[in-house]
Amino acid sequence: MTSSNEKTNESLKKVEDLDIGALVATTVTNVVKKRPISVSLWVVGLLLAAFANGFQVGDEARESYSVTLQMAEEVDRTELNKALRHLGVAEDRYYNAKGWFWQCDNRCQKEKDKAGMARAEVERLQRKRDQIMTDARREVGIWSTFGVKDVRESFWRAWKSGKDFAARYTMYDALFMMIGGKEETAVSMIMKLVMQYIINLTMGLIGAFFFFIYNVYTLVCSYGEPALSGIAFFLLVLVAGMATVGTYLFAIYGTVAGGGLYLVKQAAKQAAVEGGPGGRRRQVQYGQYGSGTTGPRPGMGHPGMGHPGMGEPGFGI
Repeated sequence: MTSSNEKTNESLKKVEDLDIGALVATTVTNVVKKRPISVSLWVVGLLLAAFANGFQVGDEARESYSVTLQMAEEVDRTELNKALRHLGVAEDRYYNAKGWFWQCDNRCQKEKDKAGMARAEVERLQRKRDQIMTDARREVGIWSTFGVKDVRESFWRAWKSGKDFAARYTMYDALFMMIGGKEETAVSMIMKLVMQYIINLTMGLIGAFFFFIYNVYTLVCSYGEPALSGIAFFLLVLVAGMATVGTYLFAIYGTVAGGGLYLVKQAAKQAAVEGGPGGRRRQVQYGQYGSGTTGPRPGMGHPGMGHPGMGEPGFGI
């Protein structure tokens, strides 16, 4: 029993003496020494994500890009929107013309053909708009401020979708916990939800990052970059995106781990205070009548001395 208490006290002492700042500094130093290339790429990626804005283009290229972009927006706003409305009407007519168990008579086949033609018109206008956008982008290139701006906007859209995914599924997890019927404390439920949110956030951001990388590939192709230039740009964006997402996730993990260590240290200090000298509660035992214990009782004289007037021995009558 004594050895077990000594081991417990030693463990509490180690937890109390734990320096979180020194532990973090030691861990970072070891990682830098063991993986200098990875750390260098990570730093380069963060610098690119923070400060890279692309190259400025000439006034002529800027003007051509703006005019061509307005043409694409005009096609999108007028012709494509009109075709999309016609497609919606045609699909509704085709759906209403279907019979039981999706049977399709001659009238239904005519409506199906009209819906197919409307869909083909929408696809044609989308290709027309995309071609105009490609022509405009080739005037400036992916390395320009316009290309980098499009990449940044794509990244933040993917980032928002990943965080929305985490928030939505964490809300579902909270509902399932409430329906589950398990009796838990508020602190326990909050801790479970925090951990579940971190898991959902990790999954959401990783999935959004892969979606963003695919969008970068389509943008590089859309801007018409040569093979070597496009591969170089793609790799730099890949490093910058990985560094940004990884730094954010590591910061979240570090915050949770640091908070957990702080709570453990506080619990260890409290346990040391309660279990130290003078920290235990004193227990008082009271004698019970008929239990065979001896000793003076409250209100009674010393044994062997009678009480006056009671005829007890020690007083002559």
